[in-house]
Amino acid sequence: MDLNLDLKDRKILYELDQNSRQSASQIAKKVALSTEVVNYRIKRLENENIITGYQTIINLSKLGIYQFKICMAFQHITTKKLEEIIIKLKELEETKWVVSCNGSWDMIISLETKTFEEIDYIKNKVLGLFEGHLDKKSIAILVEGTVHDRDYLLDKKYNNTKKNILMKKDEIVRIDELDYKILKILSVNSRKSLIEIASELKTTARVIQYRIQQLVKQKIILAFKISINYEKLKLRFYKAFIHIDNPKIERVKKLKASLEQNPNVIHIAKVLSNWEFEPEFEVSNEIEFDKIINQLKDDFYDIIQKIDVVTIKKQYKFVYF
Repeated sequence: MDLNLDLKDRKILYELDQNSRQSASQIAKKVALSTEVVNYRIKRLENENIITGYQTIINLSKLGIYQFKICMAFQHITTKKLEEIIIKLKELEETKWVVSCNGSWDMIISLETKTFEEIDYIKNKVLGLFEGHLDKKSIAILVEGTVHDRDYLLDKKYNNTKKNILMKKDEIVRIDELDYKILKILSVNSRKSLIEIASELKTTARVIQYRIQQLVKQKIILAFKISINYEKLKLRFYKAFIHIDNPKIERVKKLKASLEQNPNVIHIAKVLSNWEFEPEFEVSNEIEFDKIINQLKDDFYDIIQKIDVVTIKKQYKFVYF
């Protein structure tokens, strides 16, 4: 895969995506470079906007949080009007992901809430911003979600590394205000230092370190990862919507396992909607993606009714919490 980067940069990106809170010295040992060179390369990747941010994967089900998406196609809307609405969307606390698309939908918005009853209220609040401009819409409630490692960075053929469960039926863990604030800070910048977090929250670095360790131990924090610039890396970001027609349990399990093993899959969502699965792919080009989709259709022709696809054009907001 041509990512417009040398192997050392790709290894550094991979390590940061494995754990973005690793120190430069820890990464240096794994990629066979000096700490100074790793620091220099990370800074360059940031300055060139190849790394666009550092994220924390939160186990939403542990916190009793519901996530749902609104997919929309527009009508009678100008670029200026859409830009005004996007500004309002980004300001909403409930909004976690806002993207524009080409394909089946024009925009996808992910939102989070603490109660199932609030989904309808938040949905109506968001849809109200688009009054008169919606051609069609659909809602998808997250039932189970996983986040996967970017194994394609090292040209791995199969994804055999860990998956991080974003949403699955689980026991709810109660956290206090300090833990909540730590999660909020880390969700925006997972690489923020202990000293910086402690200063912001008016406590000590030792307290912050202990709290983060406990959040990891409780499996509330699942991973620390990176967000990347697709254009700079010559990558395309696709989201698929897989409609299941004949849901035989064993075949559906094999379909999910096939998605999990694909090194270009970064997210898989099982949803309550008109479709069943929403895998997301990072690939080099359309030909590579078409090959993946066609293989899925061939391998699971007996249960896949159809697969709708969008290309993600631009991300306006993206946090996990």
